[in-house]
Amino acid sequence: MTTIYDVSRLAGVSAKTVSRVLNEPDKVKTVTREQVLSAMKELDYSPNASARQLRLGGFTSLGLLLEDPSSGYQSRFHQALLTACMEAGKHITVELFEGVKPDWKARVDRFLTEGRVRDLILLPTLCDFTPLKAHLRDRDARAVLIAPSVFDPYFPSVVMDDRAAARQIIEHLFSLGHTRIGHISGHADHSASILRRQGILEAYDAAGRPRPGAELFASGDFQFRKGIAAAESLLSLPEPPTAIFAANDETAAAVSMVAHKRGLSIPEHLSVVGFDDAPIASAVWPPLTTIAQPYLDMSRRVVQIVDAWDASFSGGTASTYLTKHELIVRESTGPASR
Repeated sequence: MTTIYDVSRLAGVSAKTVSRVLNEPDKVKTVTREQVLSAMKELDYSPNASARQLRLGGFTSLGLLLEDPSSGYQSRFHQALLTACMEAGKHITVELFEGVKPDWKARVDRFLTEGRVRDLILLPTLCDFTPLKAHLRDRDARAVLIAPSVFDPYFPSVVMDDRAAARQIIEHLFSLGHTRIGHISGHADHSASILRRQGILEAYDAAGRPRPGAELFASGDFQFRKGIAAAESLLSLPEPPTAIFAANDETAAAVSMVAHKRGLSIPEHLSVVGFDDAPIASAVWPPLTTIAQPYLDMSRRVVQIVDAWDASFSGGTASTYLTKHELIVRESTGPASR
């Protein structure tokens, strides 16, 4: 089947130019427009009428690309986006992005066309995948980035203050008398992992305390199994921490399991803090102190951005929108035991 990209190659122009000839022909130079029309005729290219109508306006569906639908973070955002879209009278179309395979661009193109999508939401780590964002720009598609590690002037972003949240957790533990605090980080490429570590160190600096040694930092990669290994490592130290701040609630649940197996009582012997306020935070015993990410507020902001999309975004002046988090104190944290 002939595509817009076949036409662009034959005409010697970009796919974006072909799209403009189809949708806004009066904005394309006559010579260029004739080149494109000639290529379309030679290739017997007939644009899909419904897809063309969607490009002209009236979109109601947002597109969501998921790398790992089973992860607590992505599934919670999916649920929140469903709610926000329902409230706004929109629909959401979801596609699995299975990594950088040879045909990934073609799969994205099919998703945009067949899924009737122009506006996308990119979660970490896709929000930092530069080739994807460049391809979307070539397709005249639009995207809102959730928690990118680097500001992108061509795509608006919605974030929460991970650094402030991590600092608030450490200050809460300081208030309970904890000074030796372990941290199990998330994925090294995730911006939240970097920002939360910065927040931890800021809390120590602000309190005038020596920064924790490298032995108190372990990687859990946001995964339960890796969280078990990280917790075993921290609790096997000659001087183990009296509190552990985990990158997410799943990892914190892994810490609780390891502590229980070692005969440690929470929070009498060890305080545990998670992040996200996922369902597991209330399901484990004792329930986890955690940070409630503003999934629904962030999702509503995404819908607002799409509804009020400003053409200036494509000119490199996109904005970042900050949403508020909340520290939820539950029974997993208590006074330091030593």
